Amino acid sequence: MRMRYLSVCIAATATSFSALAQTPADVEDLVGARAAGGETQLLSRGYEQRASNTVRDQRFTFWWKAEAGHCISVSTVDGRYASIQPVPRENCNQGSTASQRTSSNDDRDPNSLVLVCYGAGTRPTVESDPSYSWDHDRHKWHETDTIRSGTKAFSSDVQIELYGDHGRIHLGSDLIPPIHSGGSNGWWELDNLVTTPDRISASYRLNGMNKPKVRIDRRSGQISIDEMTNFNGHCDIGNWGGGARRF
Repeated sequence: MRMRYLSVCIAATATSFSALAQTPADVEDLVGARAAGGETQLLSRGYEQRASNTVRDQRFTFWWKAEAGHCISVSTVDGRYASIQPVPRENCNQGSTASQRTSSNDDRDPNSLVLVCYGAGTRPTVESDPSYSWDHDRHKWHETDTIRSGTKAFSSDVQIELYGDHGRIHLGSDLIPPIHSGGSNGWWELDNLVTTPDRISASYRLNGMNKPKVRIDRRSGQISIDEMTNFNGHCDIGNWGGGARRF
């Protein structure tokens, strides 16, 4: 019974964190909609498209709603809206037009970036398997639970924002453990941030024992996150110039 109770608690806790980045109520019905129809609906509801970029087979578009003063990120996969998440106003450049946002690498502050990364990883899992064993004293079968630990593969997106000497990271639900401390709507502050022309490195604190390290190669666009959950992927910002460095 104690094992079964533990299993239920873990499942319930994991479920509660799946809604960390909750879809805004005025657009939640558009998740799963075809992108063409979704864009029409967003425009009719007062949203304006600001910028977009594509990472592998996933397109990310930022939309700004002036009357509400908030920005959303729309992920499109296979022609449909896969997710819609609230993101900081800076992603929509506080309402400026997309043409005002476009600039070359040489015009951008190299320490102020918004990166969208997509990739895959593995995370530890704990599963409870019901089974039956024969009770020789009572001469009957009884149910037992076997707890198994292992790993599970997943795909996820990560968003990183750097503003001068500080930054933060937004994690997909698979990168957030059931037990964590801190964080706000899926965002964690970056610690030990070091930015050079070629690399970006930092860490963030999920809990006292889990402090993942982030490393980004600015030439290749590759990102790695290492700790209890591991993640490797590719980052893009879009509209970069023809130089040797991607961002």
